[in-house]
Amino acid sequence: MAWVVELIIALAAMPVAGCALIGAWRGAQRLGEARRRPLAPEPLYRLEADLRRLRAELEDTETRAGLTAKNHRVQALRGAYLDVLTVACRRMDVPPPRGGDRARLAEIYRAEEALRHRGLHVRQPTAH
Repeated sequence: MAWVVELIIALAAMPVAGCALIGAWRGAQRLGEARRRPLAPEPLYRLEADLRRLRAELEDTETRAGLTAKNHRVQALRGAYLDVLTVACRRMDVPPPRGGDRARLAEIYRAEEALRHRGLHVRQPTAH
């Protein structure tokens, strides 16, 4: 009699296991499709705001005295600024600063000026 109960349990468990496998397969396919779908590009106004914020933070950190690990903070901010600047340059069809993380200031200024000519103002407007 015990083998009959085991047979009934096994027969009932097979469709449940099959449904679970099919669900896992479909879930993996959906996840793969979601990863392949391109993300919406960040709006230009947000890029401009990020560039202004990072630029102001970088200038403030560079000129502040007595900061702990100042060199590391400046390097991190400069890297973040260059990343966003490169994204903005690519979006506006401007050559990004050459040199990657080691981009010279002249390259950064060139890219900022080219973006300004295209209507994207990187630096905060100065009050006169």
